Amino acid sequence: MSPERPSIAELRGAVTDLPPSAMAHLRLGTALLKTGAMKEAERELRAALALDPKCAGAWVNLGGILIARWEFAASVAANRRAAAAEPNLAIAHYNEAIGHLHLGEAAAAVDCLTKVVELEPKNAPAYYHLGVALQANGQTAESRLCVAYAIELGYQPSKEALQELERAAAETTTGSQDDAACSSQPSCTPSTSSKEKHNGTAQGR
Repeated sequence: MSPERPSIAELRGAVTDLPPSAMAHLRLGTALLKTGAMKEAERELRAALALDPKCAGAWVNLGGILIARWEFAASVAANRRAAAAEPNLAIAHYNEAIGHLHLGEAAAAVDCLTKVVELEPKNAPAYYHLGVALQANGQTAESRLCVAYAIELGYQPSKEALQELERAAAETTTGSQDDAACSSQPSCTPSTSSKEKHNGTAQGR
């Protein structure tokens, strides 16, 4: 039986202990984030980073808050800091890719998601979004393979998202001039659920 998680009150108490602890602020920030207390969570995560600029978990969770506010470039930067601190932290590369997709930066998203599937070969959402990024990059055949594999792994994209991908693929196949615009506009990227935008972190839970 797993031990009970500390309450937010207990976590608040821990951040007052001396010496100051980045991990204590990360744990409190993560718990607050899960309750939806975004502003207070951000304050605690930034406190963690002030104590330890290489606290990957704090960077990832801060990136989640930023992307929820549509601050995509800032989210990309935060997740990039997380990945620099812990290169094998797949969620950092994944969340960075989601930010790149919203910014219309397909090639950068492909790079990030390729790293994710190297680290987690059964990550169905990563394969799906890699398919999205590849299609935005004009690589229709590769995109279809990734989307098919994501579905095989259990990912369930919406009907609308699949139709949007097929429209983009048709434009690429016919050589439509519109595909260049699609690859540079967030509206051409199938919607991403809130949960997928900021999946939290492997740390600080």
